[in-house]
Amino acid sequence: MYPTFCSAVGKKPDYVVEPCCDFAREEVDCADMAEERRRVPRYSVHVKASLKLSTDNSDLPVMVEDLCVLGCLLEYGPTLEVHQECEFSLTWKGREFRTHAVVAWKGAQGQVGLEFHKTPAPEQQFLREVCADFLMKPLVRLSEGRAS
Repeated sequence: MYPTFCSAVGKKPDYVVEPCCDFAREEVDCADMAEERRRVPRYSVHVKASLKLSTDNSDLPVMVEDLCVLGCLLEYGPTLEVHQECEFSLTWKGREFRTHAVVAWKGAQGQVGLEFHKTPAPEQQFLREVCADFLMKPLVRLSEGRAS
């Protein structure tokens, strides 16, 4: 329930964040991208990670391009399918981050967006520490003319 001053107006306050990954927004056409606003910061990481697929017991090595507290963008994952479940793991500074994930979207060039699910609080905190070590991307996507 939202506070009384917001429920009277019938809308949620601006500071309430919906717990859902927005990596699927990457597929929106360029005209809409200038208006996109991300809900959580993303970080450029370019680090190795691995996936354990629910259908297979072996680890699939992947390269993480972007990372956020809700999910990540993989550079290439041609064998993955949308809605496929997996376990994502990333080792950083000698510690391992591990969580359940679902393939949220798949791009034409093989990029894959993962959405993290049921991440325990200690793992979530460690993920925030990992993200803090990297460069944050702008929260508002720059238009084509301003990107450089």
